[in-house]
Amino acid sequence: MGASDEQPAFGPALHLVASYPTDGQGTNAALDADVACDVPTPECPVPTDVVLQLRFDRFLLPGSGLAAGLRLFTGDRKTNGVSLRTEYDVIERVLVFRPSRPLEPHTLYTAEVVPSVGVSAGLRAFDRAPLATGPVPLRFSFSTGGGPSAPVATVAAVPETCASISRGPLSRCAGCHSTRPGDETEPPSKYPPMGLDLAGPSGFFYTAIGHVAHQTETGNSAVGPGLESPARFGVQMNLVDPGSPATSYLLYKLLQKPENFQLDENGPGCLSSYHPPVVDGACTPPDAAEIGRMREWFVRGDPMPKDKPALGGSLTPTSIGYAGLVRVAAWIASGASCALP
Repeated sequence: MGASDEQPAFGPALHLVASYPTDGQGTNAALDADVACDVPTPECPVPTDVVLQLRFDRFLLPGSGLAAGLRLFTGDRKTNGVSLRTEYDVIERVLVFRPSRPLEPHTLYTAEVVPSVGVSAGLRAFDRAPLATGPVPLRFSFSTGGGPSAPVATVAAVPETCASISRGPLSRCAGCHSTRPGDETEPPSKYPPMGLDLAGPSGFFYTAIGHVAHQTETGNSAVGPGLESPARFGVQMNLVDPGSPATSYLLYKLLQKPENFQLDENGPGCLSSYHPPVVDGACTPPDAAEIGRMREWFVRGDPMPKDKPALGGSLTPTSIGYAGLVRVAAWIASGASCALP
């Protein structure tokens, strides 16, 4: 069931829907302007410590190809390129590029989004659909101001653990995926549903972290060399791939449920931390068509958390909320710490 670059992709083309900086940002500013700001206008130059951000309409194919997805240069592309570090936020479908050094002040830069080239370079959707030109240009220019952006005070986040994730955003999931399903009056089961136990650190460690999801393709066609980069995304994907949310099956099971993008009831609201806006507001889930494509391609079964009757009546369906998605992704990105009791 593997797919190659020569075979047709499953879904429609990938499109860039927003970028930061925007095309022409800062290009009308005075050459000696010292003020730099984030406002995307031709009169407002960008800071020299700018972080470039690209928002897409589909989930990307993770891997080394993302690092080659953007070229940034000034003047001649071959001799004046800027080295970039890459991050991919699978929840918001935003690709982030951090220059390895501050950009030169008062300088015109050009950025080129790179379409798919072979299997290892450029950008594709998760089902290998190619990048296509859309309403947002794949080549844009911007000018820098006189210096970096103003420092912003940050609060150190409390490190997540298997226990905090299990008792927090995944508490509904742990209600099903446990060796003691239902409630504490039931005897433990030797085999939790789908072999996945999310009820505590031991369950995470022995069934999820670095363990292939039962619902991914694990037949004979997947046996042999090359499994670290299979032709078809999703083959033998780990439930939790430490350091990589975009290749963790557990996170896609959560993203498959639109309700998981809801605002938190007790929070100030859900505002994207990225400059490129969401078309219909913040915390917008993937559309129904994209969820359908994801389900057909590699995410099997029901999304998480699964709505099911509880003992003594019906449990009102709830979701983990956008903040919960962010917590799970951040925990995986940090290495999926799981200290056993």
